[in-house]
Amino acid sequence: MTTATTTIEAMTPADLARVTGGAQSALAAQVCNRQQFDWMAAHMVPDGAVKPGVQRHVVARDAQLCGFPMPR
Repeated sequence: MTTATTTIEAMTPADLARVTGGAQSALAAQVCNRQQFDWMAAHMVPDGAVKPGVQRHVVARDAQLCGFPMPR
């Protein structure tokens, strides 16, 4: 049996922008979908909740990223 060695490598912001699904990708624009955001907000649960739903910090991050008002 062999064990793989894991190494740490620094990535530049340009490297991260090329990652599929990264913050600068076209897929990031899909996060700012108001209908999807409203659904997430309607199903929001407190952070760390064990019950089904979208945790509050996820909704808050999308609200911040997209400029949507954060529901109470």
